Amino acid sequence: MSVLVIAEVNNQGLKPSVANLVGAALKVGADVDIFLLGCAESAQVAAKQLSGVRTVYVNPDEGDSILSESLTNAVVDLVKTKAYSHAFFEASSLGKSVMPRVAALLDVAAMSDVIDIVDEKTFVRPIFAGAIEVTLQNDEPVKIATIRATAFVAPTMDGAAEIEVLAPMVEPMKTRKVSFEAVKTDRPALQTAKIVVAGGRGLNDAEGFTKLEQLADKLGAAIGATRAVVDLGLCPNDWQVGQTGKIIAPDLYIAIGISGAMQHVSGIKDAKCVVAINDDPEAAIFDVADYGLVMDGKAAIDQLLAELG
Repeated sequence: MSVLVIAEVNNQGLKPSVANLVGAALKVGADVDIFLLGCAESAQVAAKQLSGVRTVYVNPDEGDSILSESLTNAVVDLVKTKAYSHAFFEASSLGKSVMPRVAALLDVAAMSDVIDIVDEKTFVRPIFAGAIEVTLQNDEPVKIATIRATAFVAPTMDGAAEIEVLAPMVEPMKTRKVSFEAVKTDRPALQTAKIVVAGGRGLNDAEGFTKLEQLADKLGAAIGATRAVVDLGLCPNDWQVGQTGKIIAPDLYIAIGISGAMQHVSGIKDAKCVVAINDDPEAAIFDVADYGLVMDGKAAIDQLLAELG
């Protein structure tokens, strides 16, 4: 058995979540290889140092102009050529786009949002917005899955994998990506931040989210939000946390004015400590919080800012 991990990159090099994907692959109990989607030297160095990795296959392009169709064909070719028993993608927008295509071309069932691996055939994934976790057995010849990286522990960085640069991906369509614009911010990335402060409809308006940004800057935190306030246009889409947003696992999650809908809570289930501030004592968020404060969200932020100086 062997596992192929599709490793995404960003403008800083290897995405931190790749280490967690390798941790998931190691739970299969098989050889682990990485398909690195960018050729940056820093990404190659980080990838080959991941403990348990045997070979790092490198896409010779930069990695930010890959079409889903091109990546699909490249992964299928690697799986067939190297006879992989498993192929794991991150449960990111790219992974969710490519994984079903790969499974279809290999004529196997696809698995999404895996949060635990029991053995090489047995996997755990959430359903009904995370309210239920199901354990399933996959008897397909190749197991194709997206993985919730935050649910797995990263290995150490004492590996010494081999590096092999592949031929450029073949473009299957008369289509090319002409531009790529990354979201630029001085704050920590939401999915890797140690501290996240998030707001919901309880903050009411733009003023409330301006205060939330001030609190985040004081704490050196990333900012999250519920889908409701994103839909209202009070904050950008990349702040959204939850089933249809980003799945996060910070050390500290401060939810201000968030009611605690199931779809949102499913995105923070792996947070180490949850602090909830809401003026409704019956809010569902208090059921999952480690600490709770019944108070108006804006007033609470004002007091926190005063305490932080």
